[in-house]
Amino acid sequence: MRFVPLDPDAYERFASSTRHRIFIPQLPEFARVRARQGYRVEYVGVVEGATRREERVVGAAVLVYQPWRRFLLKARLTYGPLLDWDDEELVDCFFDGLKRHVKRNPRVVSITFNPLVPRAFYEDIRQVAENPQARKVADQLAGLGARRLTKEFYERPDIQIRYIYTKSVEGMSFEEATATLAKGLRRRFHNEGRYGVTTRFLPPEDFGVFDSLHESTAERTNMHEITSGARELYTGLMRELGPERAILCVAFISPSLYLSQIADEREQARERIAALEGRKQTKARDRELAELAERLTTLDSQESQARKTAEEHGEDIPFNAILSFRIGEELILLLGGMDKRFAAYGRDYPVERAMFKWACDHGLSVYNTFGISGIFDESAPDAPVLAFKRWLNGNVEEFIGTFVIPVRPRLAKAVGALD
Repeated sequence: MRFVPLDPDAYERFASSTRHRIFIPQLPEFARVRARQGYRVEYVGVVEGATRREERVVGAAVLVYQPWRRFLLKARLTYGPLLDWDDEELVDCFFDGLKRHVKRNPRVVSITFNPLVPRAFYEDIRQVAENPQARKVADQLAGLGARRLTKEFYERPDIQIRYIYTKSVEGMSFEEATATLAKGLRRRFHNEGRYGVTTRFLPPEDFGVFDSLHESTAERTNMHEITSGARELYTGLMRELGPERAILCVAFISPSLYLSQIADEREQARERIAALEGRKQTKARDRELAELAERLTTLDSQESQARKTAEEHGEDIPFNAILSFRIGEELILLLGGMDKRFAAYGRDYPVERAMFKWACDHGLSVYNTFGISGIFDESAPDAPVLAFKRWLNGNVEEFIGTFVIPVRPRLAKAVGALD
């Protein structure tokens, strides 16, 4: 067993065949995009076998070098490495070799990584058990010189997300999966196309639509805006992965369609009123007539809203979007955006419904809504977001966190590369 640099083909073969869970930063496509952006990117791993011909990769990672304080570098293995964490010999071999490898570059001061090792297991937001593997791995990493960073992603942007919220949809059709949702969300997901809303999947050339919606969200929350580098990364990933693995879903409002829907419903209501008025008076009849009268008043209000929207914003208005990536049997909802001026049109959660259906229609196993803060009360910075995600009746996943290993300890400490 030995640590070696890998060529891109060897890494791609390993990544495409591994049973280990992979998130975006360990994809070969991610590495290629980062390299085109000017980052130094390497593939590294551990191989075993008696001869070169018999060698096989048993653990690997994409290694990206992050510029630090102008002249220095941090080596980053984001959501990696990919290996069997129960194999202590393999873990030692990988990190001992990695430290020797990066130390050959005099500019590298530290290694940062955050493995996909569960720290605990949950039912919804309730922890039901700790993962015994987590303590063992943490102890082994400490012995290798690693220290866990205590900051979270919402406190510092270079810290990776540690908590996510996922929903199993394995073996389910869309109809079967929606039956497992909370009643409020289930009802909304069954109401496709109301309020003149349609959803579309857009190509990378239309990323600006998503960008503006995400920017609108960032302005009213603590989210970070998409930088030019991040924009280049996401559009590059969309091109590398193609429309079957990178999905940009955007919801649009058509006021003219909404007005047509309102007119149709109003006509149906009036026909029903006429039919009821010809019947014998009963409590049930009178109750339904009152409900229909109330509904007609609501339709008048909705018509006014639709006409105002058309006058002020025109036709075909983007207002809600999600950027998602398919990796193996998992759909990861990475980023979202919403123009709150049109919140009334999004009451049925159109893009969430579209992506949930996409995951089911493509036979995926995991619907991953991705990052949450890990704070499960009203003090959480993402409390409303978590409240919505819980309607999925899924589970929290918690990983062991972000670790740093000093490569040149004194220099790394002096330049703040260990915090």
